[in-house]
Amino acid sequence: MISPHPVSPHSIGDPASPSPGPRQSNPASPSPRPPRSDPESPLPGPPQSDPASPSPGLLQSDRCKLIISHCIEYAIATILSLLMVIFLAIPALMPPEFWLDPGSSLSSLNISTTYVTVRWNIALSIKNPSKLIAVKYPHMKLLLSFNSQLALSRPSIIPAFTQGPDNVTTVRAEALSMIAMVNDFGVKGLVSSLKGEEVTIDVVAKSKRRLHLGPWWVPVLDAYVSCMGVTFTAPTNSTGDGDWMILTGTSSCTASIITLLW
Repeated sequence: MISPHPVSPHSIGDPASPSPGPRQSNPASPSPRPPRSDPESPLPGPPQSDPASPSPGLLQSDRCKLIISHCIEYAIATILSLLMVIFLAIPALMPPEFWLDPGSSLSSLNISTTYVTVRWNIALSIKNPSKLIAVKYPHMKLLLSFNSQLALSRPSIIPAFTQGPDNVTTVRAEALSMIAMVNDFGVKGLVSSLKGEEVTIDVVAKSKRRLHLGPWWVPVLDAYVSCMGVTFTAPTNSTGDGDWMILTGTSSCTASIITLLW
C-alpha cells in the first residue's frame, strides 16, 4: 500500500541523527548590547560656533581701529616735525645785528720809501636777535680792504664764542698791513689818504653759526656782514701822536644770511 505522503530524502538515513531543530545562539559570544549612556555626560545640543574665531564684522572693526590709530600717530609726528622746523627756521633766518665799536682804531702808522705799515684794531659788536635761543660762532674772520680792491692784510681770525639770548657781544681782532710801495693806483691812494687826516676802508666779516636746541648745536646758514666806508680820522692834538679813531656815523654794518663756501 502506497503512502499518500511522500517521504522526504532528509528523513532517510541514520535514525540516530537528530532532526534539525531550532537554531540556538552560542553562549560563548554574547550578543551586542546598546551603549550605556553616562548620566553625567551632557546631552548633545545644537551645533555652536567656535568662540575663538571672531565674526567678519569684528575683524572689520578691529582693522578700522588699527588704521585710525596709525593715522593719528603719523599726524602727531608730522605736526611735531613741522613745529620743530618752524622753531628752527625762524631764528635761523633772523640776521644778527653788527656794528663797529667806537673803540676801533688805527695805530703804528709808518710810511717809508719801501713799505707802508699800519696796525688795525677792529672791535665788532654783535647782537643775538633771538630772545630764546643761544648762538655759537665757531669760526669768524675779518677781511679789510681799501676801495674794495686792495687787500690790507691777511684774514683776521676771531676765536669761537657763544652768545646768550638777546645778548650783545663785542669781539676784537687785529690786522697788520705791510704793503710794498709799488706803482699801483690802490697803493698810491692808500698812501695819500694816510698822509692826510682820514682814511676810509671796508670791513667784511664772515662766520659760521650754530643754534642751541636742547643738547645739540645745530648748524644754520652762515652770516655775512659788510661794513662799507668805515672812516678813521687822525688825532687832533697838537703833536699829532696817538691812534686814529673811527669816525662817528661810519660804523654801521649790513648783515645778511647766506651760505658761504670758504
